[in-house]
Amino acid sequence: MRDTYCIVKTSVAPLYSKPTFKSELISQSLIWEELYIIKKNKNWYKVKQWDNYVSWIHYSYISINDINIDYKKDYDWFFLNKTIIKKNLLLSFGSLMPFKKNNDNGIFDMFLPDLSTVQINKKYLISLKYLLNSDELINFALTLQGVPYLWGGKSSFGYDCSGLIQSLVRLKGINFPRDCSDQTKSKLIESKSIKEIEKCDLIYFKENTNFTHVGLFINSDEFIHCSGEVKINSINKNNKFYCSRLSGLEFSIYRFKK
Repeated sequence: MRDTYCIVKTSVAPLYSKPTFKSELISQSLIWEELYIIKKNKNWYKVKQWDNYVSWIHYSYISINDINIDYKKDYDWFFLNKTIIKKNLLLSFGSLMPFKKNNDNGIFDMFLPDLSTVQINKKYLISLKYLLNSDELINFALTLQGVPYLWGGKSSFGYDCSGLIQSLVRLKGINFPRDCSDQTKSKLIESKSIKEIEKCDLIYFKENTNFTHVGLFINSDEFIHCSGEVKINSINKNNKFYCSRLSGLEFSIYRFKK
């Protein structure tokens, strides 16, 4: 591996606005994620993620020169479709992990960054090569209900609103920006009428002229989002999930371009 890159070696790594733990947590990176190193400041590295998001990470969360294989070619890569809890191991939903098939019983060997292995049933995996359809994506999104809100969160231990949406649509092969303001400017989406809402459309809410919150529609009337926790709401007064606070905000509806 080139020394301009590093690998996240912990389940989740916090990413900060400045090279100090006292600065703002602005995002997270999951295990095995490859980060491009921009520069170093003592024990901190300024890095860029796959979505071009730039932040600072402490050296204790990464490996730089101790991955000695061409890991991308040697393994098959799968997303985890649930939070994995095993002895001395806790991995987030959505982690992209390398695997090799162990036997014909659907058991795969999952490799950790230290190249130790853990056996995982194939039913908990989504191949990187397989793009979920809308119904499949919504079913997985619903399993995240109750996950707490965390500013800067991008894991099933805690999400913020845009981190949840980015993590979900990545399972459909969509490399979406990190923050609401950048998501609404993305060329991957286009605005549409509220009368034409379909599954997996997005709703963005505005406060003080800025888009600050986002949800993903699970049907034509209800959306899943993270506000306090991952939950379902609606802006339809006749719906049991009606949210008066959000319905009072200006909003826009978007869909992914086909």
